This record gives sequence, C-alpha cells and structure tokens, in this order.
Amino acid sequence: MFLAQAVTTTPAPAAANAANKFFVIGDLDAVKPEVAQNWSDLILHSLGYVALAFVIGWVAKKALGWAATKFDESPIAEAAVAACGKALPTLLPAYALLFIIKYNAPYLKHADWLHFAALSTTFLCSLAHTTAVFYLVEIPIAWAQKIADQTENKLDDILVPMIATVIKISVILVGGFKAISIVDPKASEAILGLLAGAVVGLAFASQDTIKNVFGAVMLIVDQPFTLGDLINIGTHEGKVESLGLRSTTIELLDGQKLAIPNGDLANRAIVNITRRDFIRAQDLVHLEVNTPAAQIQQAVAIVRELLVDHEGSDPRHPPLVHVTEFSDWAVNIRYLYWFHPASSAKQLEFNQKLVLRITEKLQAAGIRLAAQGTPQPR
Repeated sequence: MFLAQAVTTTPAPAAANAANKFFVIGDLDAVKPEVAQNWSDLILHSLGYVALAFVIGWVAKKALGWAATKFDESPIAEAAVAACGKALPTLLPAYALLFIIKYNAPYLKHADWLHFAALSTTFLCSLAHTTAVFYLVEIPIAWAQKIADQTENKLDDILVPMIATVIKISVILVGGFKAISIVDPKASEAILGLLAGAVVGLAFASQDTIKNVFGAVMLIVDQPFTLGDLINIGTHEGKVESLGLRSTTIELLDGQKLAIPNGDLANRAIVNITRRDFIRAQDLVHLEVNTPAAQIQQAVAIVRELLVDHEGSDPRHPPLVHVTEFSDWAVNIRYLYWFHPASSAKQLEFNQKLVLRITEKLQAAGIRLAAQGTPQPR
C-alpha cells in the first residue's frame, strides 16, 4: 500500500515543474517575485509595445505585399514574400507579448498572475504559429502549381487546389489541437478521441463519398483524360467539362450535361477519342448484281486510285479496297482508309469529297449503283 502511494505521488513535483516551463518565458518557479511600482504605467507600456508590434507587422504586410507583385516571373518568390507579409501581423504582437511577460514576470508573480499570463500568452503564440504556417504553405503550393502549369494535362491544375485544401485543413486541425493541449492536455486528448470516433463513424456512413474522392484521385494520377477531351465510356460519349471531388461532368454530343460519380468512372473502360492518332473510316459501294466482272474490277480500280496518297494519308496505314460479297441485291465493294491527324471535322469533309468523286467516276464509266433492297436479276 505504501509503495503504491509512493508511485502515484512522486511524479507530481516533476509534472508540476514541467507545467511551469513555457516557451520563451522560461521556468516560472525560478522567478523571484517583486513589487511593481506603478501598475498603470506597466499596463500602458505593455499595450503600447503590443500595438507598436502590430503596426510594424501591418506595415510590413503592406510593404511585402507590394514587393510580391514585382515577382511576376517567379511565382514561388511571389508566394514566399506575400506569405511572410501575411504572417507578421500575428507573429510580431504574439512575440512582443511573450517578451513583455518574460521581463515583467517578477511583478506578475507577486500578483499571482504569472501562470495565467504565461499560459494565455503561450496559447495565443501557438495560434499565431498556426496562422503563420497556414500562410507559409502557400510557398510549396506555388511550387506545385508551377509544375502543374508546365504539364499539358489540365487535371494537374485541379489536383493542386485539392492538395492545398487538405494541407490547410490539416494545419488548422493540428494547430488547434496544439493550442488546446497548452491549456489542458487532457481536454485535447478527449477531443482527439471524440474526433477519431466521429471519423470512424463518418467513414462508415459516407463510404460512397470516400469512394468518389479516391476515384477522383485515381483519375488525376492515371490521367486517362484531361479537361476538354472527347471520351467514350461505353454508355455515353462526350467532352469532359469538369472534374470535382464527387463527380465528373461530361457534356454529351446532344448538349446535355452528365455528372458521373468518380468511383464509377474510375472503374469503367474509358476510350479517349481526342488522344487517338488517326481516324479509321470505312464504307461500302453497292454495284448492281448483274454488273460485269470487268466493270467490277474497274470500280475497284477507281476507288483505289482515289485513295492513293489521299488527304490525311499515312504510309504506315495504306488504304484497303476489295470486293467483299454478293448480296441479294448488290455486289459490295468495301473500302477502308485511315485519316491523319484525328480531326473529325477534316475527316468528314474529306469523306464527303471522296463519296462524291466515287459517284462521279462510276457514272462516267457507266457503272450503275444498286438501290438498296431492290432485287436485281443475275
């Protein structure tokens, strides 16, 4: 029993001693109390120093903000200068208050205010540190944005703001817990436990949301498409308009806007039409069933001649023209060609010219085209 009491009571002085040590201010137990001659002058001087620190920080913020605009060619330097300027109006008054408490510690201890003043000032200084870090994270964000701007994929431009938001929220949460732990370590642990339980509960309740967020991340990392690309996902085809944390918006060919959950989209087979190197086109020429063999060969030669070195041709993909079958109403000649580059508008324009030229050439040669569905005598 005596041993148990000794174990529980002996750490108390060390814990109390640790609780009386503060950032910059130092060990409160080592401070010798002194009587203040004039509290009014002490308070006025302290307020004056804090106000002066705030004014200096405000002026520095304006000056550095103006200086940041001169770094147009270096976004990282611009972000660094601007972030430092934004952090100073909170850091300078907080540190001024810390040093005021440090130099007036004997008077405050005599009035039994030292521990409360040190605790409050350290708490405010922790908040100032959090605010400063919140602004300073703009520097790595600017670096990431610079890299994203150098890439062709526009999804990188979406990824940077997402990461920036997560980092800033993390800074706020960590800074808030740090500040609370200064005032009451047990309270911060209790809040952390409650938040952990809440996070677990939210994770189970919002599985679809988390799935969509991870889907967005996978789409950004894998980059199967970028904004403005024309894609086909099996059931729909359209242009990618935007990518959010929950869903991706596609503008369909008929002008309607379709929002697809990112979790579903990430698991689909995505055909990126915009990224194709060429367009493959094919069609049939229907000749009458009783067309002589010589005229069939002539028709094949006409189509081949029109496709040799055609507009948009590539030696790697030569055109193909062959008689494929006899149907009940026609002799079918299939032609197949590749158009480079993959411009739908240019390919359609060329295909129109090709069809007209084939019709013109066949009519000039006296080769008749068959009417679909009309049986012809053999």
